[in-house]
Amino acid sequence: MKRRNFIVGALLLSAIPYVSFASEATTTTNGVVVTNENFIHADSARAYIKEIGLAGKVNTIRPLRVFVNADNQDVIRMNSDTLYTRIILDVKGGATVTTKEYDGFQNIEVLDPNHSEIKTLMGAGTVTIDESMLTEGHHAYVIIRTGLLRELDEKEMFAKAHKAQDNISITYKSSEPFVSTVKYDFSTLDKVKYKILKDFAENPKKDMVKNGFGTMAERDPEAARTVIAVGWGALSGKNAVYSAFAAKGERQSVTIQKPNLHYDKKGFFSFTIYNANGYIATINYAINSDDMIANKDGSITVNFLASGEPENGLTNVVRTPRGKMWTGVLRCYYPKDKNETFAFADAITAKMTKEFMK
Repeated sequence: MKRRNFIVGALLLSAIPYVSFASEATTTTNGVVVTNENFIHADSARAYIKEIGLAGKVNTIRPLRVFVNADNQDVIRMNSDTLYTRIILDVKGGATVTTKEYDGFQNIEVLDPNHSEIKTLMGAGTVTIDESMLTEGHHAYVIIRTGLLRELDEKEMFAKAHKAQDNISITYKSSEPFVSTVKYDFSTLDKVKYKILKDFAENPKKDMVKNGFGTMAERDPEAARTVIAVGWGALSGKNAVYSAFAAKGERQSVTIQKPNLHYDKKGFFSFTIYNANGYIATINYAINSDDMIANKDGSITVNFLASGEPENGLTNVVRTPRGKMWTGVLRCYYPKDKNETFAFADAITAKMTKEFMK
């Protein structure tokens, strides 16, 4: 039982104002040592600095034009549900992010250096941010997710999504470089991250994912550390529900009813498969509800086949690593009731882990 709890807990993806994490902290020649207490701030600083390195400067709209795959993934548990656009936005004096009308799913998410979810917006519109809304500083990390119109052929599908990304616009009054308030020794970050995951794995707690996202004022500090360790930048429950499972075997399947989502507003769900460490390891590693073929009674059967395993007429096939333990995440975007959807998703993935780990 303890081993199973470890496996499940390791897969699952602070309510006090910001204070200087550098005071009384241990330092090395490379900076402040990352600890349990400063982990969220340190992991956020890492994310900001990495994005600045890729974009070149603040106030730069950087769209990713392709799906994540085994070659371009840069964090654990990435997915092919949407195309991502990222911006480090200087909001000093006020700034905006705008998306235009698009037939597919689109979401703006605004985070600050403590991973506090400042604002989100589903669909087209403008988000306005200024420094008074952040728990620290005046730079926000903006993620825009753009879904695909999967009923179209691939060329047109991507062309329309790329146009939606090109229609993203920003305004700003300041372009000061981002500098973390604390210089961290990032070589000490992963050890803390894995310790956070291990602690939860050995002592799993109910609703950890549900309670871990959102603003600093509303989230649970321990839950926040855990879910941010698993997936920095994930959406809070009002926008998306995440639930993880573990498995082994060459041929597995699950039959589910559709979750209660805002399908009329482009909500959808998906299954994504990873190796035991949470990284994409196969081709055709994910399936989106827009591509799923329903059974006659309206239910949906998803088939998980190891790479090279014959399909033999099966539909809704997702590929898994052969001969190894593998893991997965059920994602549900735009739930009508997040508590209902968390209960729905967690019940399914708990059953899957129990059956698939036999």
